[in-house]
Amino acid sequence: MVADDAVLVQEASTTAGMRMLLDHAGLAGLAVEPSAALGIAAILEDRDRFAGRRVVTIMCGSNVDVDAYHRWVGAAPIYRS
Repeated sequence: MVADDAVLVQEASTTAGMRMLLDHAGLAGLAVEPSAALGIAAILEDRDRFAGRRVVTIMCGSNVDVDAYHRWVGAAPIYRS
């Protein structure tokens, strides 16, 4: 398979995606490493690009330092639906 496109995202959007997953993914939230939030970050940065489409993103791993995770998520904006 060959990639047709790539999306670049800002670090702030990545941490915002991490925060969103923590706040909105199930009862206990979903704590993910930064790379697992990249798909969410792309959607946050360019909602029009993905509007009305089914989007799949891979969320993997728990390979994150707990202290670093709390610094990132604590600094990220809180999104409310």
